[in-house]
Amino acid sequence: MSTIIMDLCSYTRLGLSGYLVSRGVKKREINDIETVDELAIACGAHQPSVVFINEDCFIHTPSDSQQIKQIINQHPDTLFIVFMAIANVHFDEYLLVRKNLLISSKSI
Repeated sequence: MSTIIMDLCSYTRLGLSGYLVSRGVKKREINDIETVDELAIACGAHQPSVVFINEDCFIHTPSDSQQIKQIINQHPDTLFIVFMAIANVHFDEYLLVRKNLLISSKSI
Protein backbone atom coordinates (compact mmCIF):
# COMPACT_ATOMS: atom_id res chain seq x y z
CA MET A 1 0.00 0.00 0.00
CA SER A 2 1.82 3.08 -1.23
CA THR A 3 1.39 6.07 1.09
CA ILE A 4 2.45 9.71 0.84
CA ILE A 5 2.87 12.04 3.81
CA MET A 6 2.97 15.78 3.11
CA ASP A 7 3.62 17.51 6.42
CA LEU A 8 6.43 19.86 7.38
CA CYS A 9 6.31 18.64 11.00
CA SER A 10 8.90 15.91 11.50
CA TYR A 11 7.02 14.57 14.55
CA THR A 12 3.86 14.03 12.51
CA ARG A 13 5.78 12.35 9.70
CA LEU A 14 7.58 10.11 12.19
CA GLY A 15 4.37 9.29 14.07
CA LEU A 16 2.38 8.46 10.94
CA SER A 17 5.24 6.43 9.47
CA GLY A 18 5.66 4.48 12.70
CA TYR A 19 1.95 3.79 12.93
CA LEU A 20 1.73 2.64 9.32
CA VAL A 21 4.75 0.35 9.70
CA SER A 22 3.20 -1.14 12.86
CA ARG A 23 0.13 -1.93 10.74
CA GLY A 24 2.12 -3.76 8.08
CA VAL A 25 2.96 -1.02 5.58
CA LYS A 26 6.52 -1.40 4.34
CA LYS A 27 8.83 1.58 4.97
CA ARG A 28 9.80 1.72 1.31
CA GLU A 29 6.13 2.29 0.43
CA ILE A 30 5.95 5.46 2.56
CA ASN A 31 7.06 8.65 0.81
CA ASP A 32 7.62 11.98 2.58
CA ILE A 33 7.24 15.09 0.48
CA GLU A 34 7.18 18.81 1.21
CA THR A 35 5.68 20.68 -1.76
CA VAL A 36 2.56 20.54 -3.91
CA ASP A 37 4.71 20.03 -7.02
CA GLU A 38 6.39 17.02 -5.35
CA LEU A 39 2.92 15.70 -4.49
CA ALA A 40 1.79 15.88 -8.12
CA ILE A 41 4.89 13.99 -9.26
CA ALA A 42 4.66 11.39 -6.47
CA CYS A 43 0.95 10.73 -7.09
CA GLY A 44 1.64 10.18 -10.77
CA ALA A 45 4.61 7.91 -10.12
CA HIS A 46 3.37 5.84 -7.17
CA GLN A 47 -0.45 5.82 -7.53
CA PRO A 48 -0.75 5.87 -3.71
CA SER A 49 -3.60 4.31 -1.78
CA VAL A 50 -3.54 7.05 0.87
CA VAL A 51 -2.15 10.59 1.01
CA PHE A 52 -1.88 12.49 4.30
CA ILE A 53 -1.68 16.28 3.86
CA ASN A 54 -1.31 19.01 6.46
CA GLU A 55 -3.36 21.93 5.13
CA ASP A 56 -0.61 24.28 6.31
CA CYS A 57 1.46 23.02 3.36
CA PHE A 58 -0.87 24.65 0.82
CA ILE A 59 -3.46 26.89 2.47
CA HIS A 60 -1.39 30.10 2.32
CA THR A 61 -0.86 30.04 -1.45
CA PRO A 62 -3.95 30.15 -3.70
CA SER A 63 -2.15 28.45 -6.59
CA ASP A 64 -1.10 25.58 -4.30
CA SER A 65 -4.67 25.23 -3.04
CA GLN A 66 -5.93 25.03 -6.62
CA GLN A 67 -3.27 22.48 -7.54
CA ILE A 68 -4.21 20.31 -4.52
CA LYS A 69 -7.84 20.30 -5.74
CA GLN A 70 -6.67 19.24 -9.21
CA ILE A 71 -4.50 16.44 -7.79
CA ILE A 72 -7.41 15.13 -5.70
CA ASN A 73 -9.69 15.20 -8.76
CA GLN A 74 -7.08 13.42 -10.92
CA HIS A 75 -6.71 10.54 -8.44
CA PRO A 76 -10.22 9.33 -7.53
CA ASP A 77 -8.94 5.96 -6.29
CA THR A 78 -6.60 7.57 -3.74
CA LEU A 79 -7.90 8.52 -0.28
CA PHE A 80 -6.69 12.01 0.64
CA ILE A 81 -6.72 12.82 4.35
CA VAL A 82 -6.27 16.53 5.02
CA PHE A 83 -5.33 17.60 8.54
CA MET A 84 -6.60 21.03 9.53
CA ALA A 85 -3.79 23.28 10.73
CA ILE A 86 -5.98 25.19 13.19
CA ALA A 87 -8.84 23.08 14.43
CA ASN A 88 -11.89 24.13 16.38
CA VAL A 89 -11.48 22.78 19.91
CA HIS A 90 -14.97 21.26 19.69
CA PHE A 91 -14.20 19.45 16.43
CA ASP A 92 -13.04 15.97 17.39
CA GLU A 93 -14.49 14.03 14.49
CA TYR A 94 -13.65 13.69 10.82
CA LEU A 95 -15.60 14.95 7.84
CA LEU A 96 -15.95 12.83 4.71
CA VAL A 97 -16.24 15.47 2.01
CA ARG A 98 -16.51 12.98 -0.83
CA LYS A 99 -15.47 9.44 -1.67
CA ASN A 100 -11.74 10.18 -1.76
CA LEU A 101 -11.41 13.20 0.57
CA LEU A 102 -11.53 13.19 4.35
CA ILE A 103 -10.84 16.26 6.49
CA SER A 104 -9.76 15.84 10.09
CA SER A 105 -8.29 17.64 13.04
CA LYS A 106 -4.64 16.77 13.59
CA SER A 107 -5.51 15.93 17.20
CA ILE A 108 -7.57 12.83 16.37
